[in-house]
Amino acid sequence: MGVEIFEDYPYTPLDQSTPSIRLLRIQPDGHGSITGWLEAYSLDDPNCPTFTTLSYVWGPKKYSHKILVNGHLFSVLSSLYPILEIIANDKNLRHSWWWIDSICINQKIEPIAEVERNRQVAMMRKIYEKSDRTIGWLGQGHKEGEDGMRFLHVLSRHKERLDTLLKNRLVEEKGLKEEELGEELNDRTQWAALERLMLRPWWTRVWTLQEYIVPRKFVFHCGTENMDRDDLNKAMTAISLCRKIDETLIANKAFEAAWIRRRVLNLYQAGVPIQLTGLMAYISDYKASDPRDRIYSVLGLAADRSLADPPRYEDHLEKVYSSLVRSFITHHKSLDIICLADRFHGYVGGSPILPALPSWVPDWRAHVKPWVVPVMASQSGNQHIGNLRPVSLLSSDHDVFAAGQSERPLQVSFSTDLRTLTCQGVLIDLVDGIGGLKVVHRDEHGKGDGPAEIFERIDSTAIQKAPELDPDTASAYIDDIARCLFLDRQDRYLSHDLSSSFSYQEFQTFCLTAIETPSAVHPQFLDWFERNRSLSIRSYSLEEICKTAKPLESSTKVDLMDMMTNERAFLSRFRDTTDWMMRRLMTTNKGHVGMVPCRARKGDQVWVLLGCSIPLILRKWENKNGFQVIGECYLHGYMNGEVQEEIKSGKLNVEEIHLA
Repeated sequence: MGVEIFEDYPYTPLDQSTPSIRLLRIQPDGHGSITGWLEAYSLDDPNCPTFTTLSYVWGPKKYSHKILVNGHLFSVLSSLYPILEIIANDKNLRHSWWWIDSICINQKIEPIAEVERNRQVAMMRKIYEKSDRTIGWLGQGHKEGEDGMRFLHVLSRHKERLDTLLKNRLVEEKGLKEEELGEELNDRTQWAALERLMLRPWWTRVWTLQEYIVPRKFVFHCGTENMDRDDLNKAMTAISLCRKIDETLIANKAFEAAWIRRRVLNLYQAGVPIQLTGLMAYISDYKASDPRDRIYSVLGLAADRSLADPPRYEDHLEKVYSSLVRSFITHHKSLDIICLADRFHGYVGGSPILPALPSWVPDWRAHVKPWVVPVMASQSGNQHIGNLRPVSLLSSDHDVFAAGQSERPLQVSFSTDLRTLTCQGVLIDLVDGIGGLKVVHRDEHGKGDGPAEIFERIDSTAIQKAPELDPDTASAYIDDIARCLFLDRQDRYLSHDLSSSFSYQEFQTFCLTAIETPSAVHPQFLDWFERNRSLSIRSYSLEEICKTAKPLESSTKVDLMDMMTNERAFLSRFRDTTDWMMRRLMTTNKGHVGMVPCRARKGDQVWVLLGCSIPLILRKWENKNGFQVIGECYLHGYMNGEVQEEIKSGKLNVEEIHLA
């Protein structure tokens, strides 16, 4: 039968009065090509056929193949064509209707298509929820891809055995041994194949997260191998248990992306409200071709999705990002969202990301290490930003920081162009000395042996008369410093105050051991101590304070020395703040101590803004009015609303301040 062929497929506009979509059905034409039909349906129509959605990576917009759609030539993405071939040649798959975004949404550059694309993106969650299943296409098989898929099935089968093994070892207080993995799980070639599979780009694309979480049924396909979402979850748990035996089995970056998906899926399926900004921060190294999709792609997963404007690709990036901040502040009567500008700032290696955003607007284009609690303002008790802590640790009874808590109504305003935020705050002090820090950036495989960035110690120059240091005063100073180092919280989710059992004595033990027996201290802590031992704190060096503090009881010292190898206690919390959150120890002109972002400089100002839970480091712009937001700051003694008493007593004054 002859077919009339036209170039440039002519889309018929969708009905805007109902949630309409186009569905595709394809089959081989008998001559090595593919023929398809596109038909429009309303998702609310009971006669809408069941359909399958596809989750895949677009990649570069290259079009190396054409298919026939409703008798018209249609150029398809090079990354998509292999999938269409598999569908067309599989009797089961080709009998299904399909929703594939690059075909079913009009992708032309014209006003009508842009309106349609905005509407379809806003409907994405509903489309994937309504689908009968979603196929996650990880790419063509090749040997390592299919080997990796088969090894995931092996891991899934071993999950229960490993789980039981770990629990028994915890009861016996013994570590796991490599031989207990078993022969099947000790094959390094299989782990290498799995690592390459998990490093494929699908795992770190922003759009594939929602496509993975929302559907009722999700099945991965790689070449001829497949695996459903439940089995992948089991396999990921097994991988996590194996890594407790040997972390080198698979690169952290390969493991991390899939583990993040598992965490989000568990929260979503448990019905836990997921906050938009916390979620965007948690997938901070995911990739997006269009930076506006950093927001748009996860709206369907967020409980507070109404904070963001509906998708509008005609809006400039600056407006999309700034409008979200304005909406957050207006809705929650809180400035906490600007704390995220610390981690998400528009500089990479000292060079600005263009176009530059106002300093108080988190720049979601910045790719940083994902972390469940990206900033202090996202602590467990703060439900505005939220964090992605495990379901097992959820609780409504959490302490929160409340530095800028105020009885006054929040007074903020925005300039018409959304470049300036005006608010109220209190100047506490100026930054004086700043501790040194070595930040090791992970390589492309997630290993911690990438290039290091060194932040040298900045010595104090504040003039202070130093009386002779007595043991009681030194012990109090050690306690203050330790609480700064751990942000005065005993867990990485910043949920609970630092307990008395997690006192300054642990910190003192590590420091004294670094002085007396350096080889007995973990290298990461030793490096930190060497860079900070001469830091002047209230006119005394850290080393002098440690040596002068009350001596440790011998029994306590032995117990604490045992903690040197306990990664879940002292060293774990130490890494949370110095490695993951990249905080440096700081002193002010008046002798306050705290932790500041790496970008902080001597002379920066420490402010408590009314309506912001965390103190901020601000810097005066050199060539314009107002201040630049550098980032949030832990300031000991000012984290729980203490500033209000000093305002009432007249010691501190509330000022209007412009952030630009």
